[in-house]
Amino acid sequence: MNQYLRRFHECPGCGASSSETKHLFNVSLLETFCSVGQCSSCGLVYKTFVPTKEGLERIYSNEYVHFGTDTIDIADFNTAKQKLSKVRKALSGKRLPNELKLLDVGCGSGNFVRIAQNLGYQAEGIDPYLPSQLKSKYLHNKSPEDILQNSYNIAVLLNVAEHLDQPRQMFSAIRQLLKPDGVMLLTCPYGDSYARRVHQAYWGHLALDEHLLFWTPRSLTKLLHEVGFQGKVSYRIAGSPFPYGRVKSQVFTTKEAETEVQASSEYKEHKPTLQAQVWQFARAIQRQQIAANFVRSMIHLTHTGDYLEYVIKVGK
Repeated sequence: MNQYLRRFHECPGCGASSSETKHLFNVSLLETFCSVGQCSSCGLVYKTFVPTKEGLERIYSNEYVHFGTDTIDIADFNTAKQKLSKVRKALSGKRLPNELKLLDVGCGSGNFVRIAQNLGYQAEGIDPYLPSQLKSKYLHNKSPEDILQNSYNIAVLLNVAEHLDQPRQMFSAIRQLLKPDGVMLLTCPYGDSYARRVHQAYWGHLALDEHLLFWTPRSLTKLLHEVGFQGKVSYRIAGSPFPYGRVKSQVFTTKEAETEVQASSEYKEHKPTLQAQVWQFARAIQRQQIAANFVRSMIHLTHTGDYLEYVIKVGK
């Protein structure tokens, strides 16, 4: 093991002994071979090594891909609107968006915050690794522990839950910053997806060094109940349908893996890869709300997606 890694000695989800974790396969993590296992107690799939402070700083440098300032596309707007629609259904009462305070935890470049503001929400974002050039009056270099209790109606974690080395601490802090009738929305790679089970070590989400935990509804609900979320749970299986999601190699730099997994729309030598073609097609669908909602429904009903979209209320 190198200086950038330490070992999980228990399941990071439920705390069960590592002896209760079934070995699945090996992958590469910060240039070291790492076991991936599944906890027999809660079902969480996770890498058994986790980056140290030095390892995290190496991953989340100022050049980290999610700190890029991408242009907001109509597809991004429609997708965010769909997610917030699920949140609105979970909230009690009939408050307007401009009465609702939203916090994007792990906000990256702040695109979701800007979309939520455009939709009328009082939206802000926090990220403990936020570069100084991205700080603003609504994007802050903070952690959930730095936020006052009972401050927000909505907490959003988009592609964050898979990064956590201390999920219990993080979710407990989010529970505290939410108001008693608040709602948390998160999205993350789905640990029991067909893509994970069939592609195994070549599942694209495993190729990213920062992706450590692969949640299921059971593992998430168990932990969130333990830290004080007692309200209604709803979720859908989302993302790219199987067999999409396989990569050619386990070993990437962060930027290379992100490009492979998300199938960047950039063309290389004017010859788009199959991944890029699929990504372009998916973006085209997302620009059409009716078509996008139909595809989302089919992916959920068939459980073919590789992502989990999960909503939970604080109270009953």
